[in-house]
Amino acid sequence: MQLDQNPFFRKTITPWYDSNFACWVLIWSMVLVFCFAVGGVIVAGGDPELASHIWFPLLLAGLSGFLVAKVYMRIKIRINNE
Repeated sequence: MQLDQNPFFRKTITPWYDSNFACWVLIWSMVLVFCFAVGGVIVAGGDPELASHIWFPLLLAGLSGFLVAKVYMRIKIRINNE
């Protein structure tokens, strides 16, 4: 009789970069990047010479906001499953 390779009682081991602490550090660093990008949007929006370059801080704010939401949802799902 062979042993079951994936028994249901085995706890999954999460890698260090996917631990709760690493996810919270990522969230807080991306919040800082988001605030920096919002500052860039305000500065670029106030100066007509920089108005053509407003796409970059908008892209940075969008990507960091998306990453914050995605990692927060991952943590929330992990907490609900435990």
